[in-house]
Parts: sequence; structure tokens; C-alpha cells
Amino acid sequence: GDNYNNNCFIWTCKNCTNITLHNTYQDIYQNSRLQILTDEQNQMCGYTEIYINELEECHIDHYKKREFFPELTFNWDNLIVATKDNDFGANYKDNEYKIQKAEYIKIFNPVIDEVKFKYTTSGEIVETDEKIKKTVEVFNLNYEPLKNRRKKLITTIKSYKDGGLNNDEIKTALNTAGFISVIEQELS
Repeated sequence: GDNYNNNCFIWTCKNCTNITLHNTYQDIYQNSRLQILTDEQNQMCGYTEIYINELEECHIDHYKKREFFPELTFNWDNLIVATKDNDFGANYKDNEYKIQKAEYIKIFNPVIDEVKFKYTTSGEIVETDEKIKKTVEVFNLNYEPLKNRRKKLITTIKSYKDGGLNNDEIKTALNTAGFISVIEQELS
């Protein structure tokens, strides 16, 4: 049968030998990343809700690592566009926290689980139950710079309200601010 070598993007099959599909693979990757980011994630990181301006700022993360779940490699519900940062999010989950296979049942999958974080005025995610607590820990979602960005957004929303803007005007003004769940909480 066919064999895909992930390191050099070469297909080897019994009818042909070493046909390089690097460009085709890259096109598929770029198109998939763009579609997930724009059509499904509203141009926000699937873990942190940071607004993503440039495709170079993000990558496709396998929520459940291929090392543990190779059968989910191409499962759309396992693909999440995430920012490239080692201090939080996908890279933190895989490289710093080093998630283990048994821990996935203890955290939320942002593609299939409906979770509404609650935030303090300081931008911290309130850990209301064990699954939220574990999710925050695995992705380092209460990392100080993330909390500060959310806090600044909360302050901005308050200023906009105090200045007389209505909710629709605030949403328009913050169209590219990211952190949609913070905005929704503050405008509810």
C-alpha cells in the first residue's frame, strides 16, 4: 500500500517511486489552516482566543497528539489552529506541560465541547470545576501576559460603555480584539 513519510513529504506507492508532493502538501496545509481559522474560529486561536492577523503567526495543532492517537491525524475535529507560542496554548500543551494520553478526558476540546469560561476583572479565568482547572493548567491559560491582555480588554469595554457606546458599537470597535468570550461576558 501507500506509505507517507511525514519528514520529507514523499509518497511511495507500488506504481511509482518517490514522487515529491511537497508543494501539494503545503497547499493543502495552507488552505486547511485558512479555512479552519476563518470559517470555524473567527480568526482566533482555538485555545487562547488571541486574534490572528497573519498565517505565519499560527499552525495547525493536533488537539490529541498524533503520537497517542495516530488514527485522528486527519480527523477535522482534532485540528485546531493555534498561535505559535511556547508559553501557552498548543505548544505549551505538547512541549512544556507534556500532556499524557490519559489526561485528554480531563480537559475540554474547544472544537466539540461547549465551555464558557468566566473571567475576573483582572483577566483571570475562574476555575469553577476540575475540568476547567485542568484545561487552564494544560494550556497555561492564566499565563500573566494572557491575563493582562484580557484585563486590558475588560477595561476598554468598561471605557466604551462609560463613553456611551452600545453593545453593537462596542462589538464593532473590538472586531479584531480577539477574546470573544471575554467580550460576550462583559456585554451580557
